[in-house]
Amino acid sequence: MRLKALTVSAFVLVVLSLVVASCAPAAPPPTAAPPTPVAGRPTPTPAVASPQEQALAQLLAAAKKEGKVTVYAFSFTGDIGIALQKGFQDKYGIPVELITGRGAEMGERIKTERRIGTVVADIMESSPANTTNLKVGGATVSSSDIPVLKEKDVWQVDPLVNDPEGHLLGHRAMNFGPYINTNLVKPGEEPKSYKDFLNPKWEGKMLTSDPNVSSGSYDLFVTLMEYNRIDLDTVRAIGKAARLAPGTRQIAEALARGEFPLGVEFSDVDAAPFLKEGAPIRALPMQEGVVSLTSAMVRVKDGPHPNAAKLFMNWMLSKEGQTVYTKAAGLASVRKDVADARHAGSHVNAPLFPIDVKIAEKEAQLFRDKYLVNLWKK
Repeated sequence: MRLKALTVSAFVLVVLSLVVASCAPAAPPPTAAPPTPVAGRPTPTPAVASPQEQALAQLLAAAKKEGKVTVYAFSFTGDIGIALQKGFQDKYGIPVELITGRGAEMGERIKTERRIGTVVADIMESSPANTTNLKVGGATVSSSDIPVLKEKDVWQVDPLVNDPEGHLLGHRAMNFGPYINTNLVKPGEEPKSYKDFLNPKWEGKMLTSDPNVSSGSYDLFVTLMEYNRIDLDTVRAIGKAARLAPGTRQIAEALARGEFPLGVEFSDVDAAPFLKEGAPIRALPMQEGVVSLTSAMVRVKDGPHPNAAKLFMNWMLSKEGQTVYTKAAGLASVRKDVADARHAGSHVNAPLFPIDVKIAEKEAQLFRDKYLVNLWKK
């Protein structure tokens, strides 16, 4: 009996020890030893987003909530506009609505939208004169805080060249001046100076943009006068001898079709689609030089999608956006790290005179005052 009792007691002790063991906390897993450094190889450190990357991420999150961006544009037409819409939407998933037209007319449309309290446009893209006029009218806001402007030593042309306050952001660099139709102007007879336009053989056979509705003639003539490259009498005589076109794009079309031999002023961006197709036009390297113009984007005050607008402007000035744009448009970039995509026949080998902020403001004022309209009255 005693042996049996001991056996039972031993069994109870074993059971109790198992119960106690099961209730005890599990032992922590062994700590993994740090990786042994490899001689000559630095230990990797976790990637930390830069302030610029963080700002872009915050801007993207806000833009996605707004859902789209509406751009009133002069130059984002045809294949160019399609390339920009696709590039931006593929990158960020945000659609771009493009409404194109002449800069002066779009500016008036935006002013009307603001008066009636129904603003549709988020961005307007046009010449320095038209965008400056919109700014002077209190219809724009600064975008100087967009992340891409923090990049240093990448700019061929400073995006703030026309406005240090950051309302106007220069997104395309181009040269602006005369072109000829090479089928209609014989070799050796090309004008070499603006004074050559005063030859009676060009009267009624050259086109310039109508200063009532287009800033193109102001961009060219006011800038050259500011640099003392052309005198007032020559400007007056050219305007009186020329035929007027609604805008610079229409001048390019008329020259490419062979309707006129000489276009007094249009730009690389106007010429690009025709040069791409092999049209018989080319730029004239004038003795007085040609104008270097940086077209601008402005963000419209009270636009319905302010963050999407800033994101689009940021992308347009990024290396990716500039690559998409210059390839589609056949232009040089405002960035040093994007290849020049201009076609043969664009403005080359002539002194360049840039439109800076003071000239842009003067052009805008003269455009409002209809200076060339009055100068060219016949």
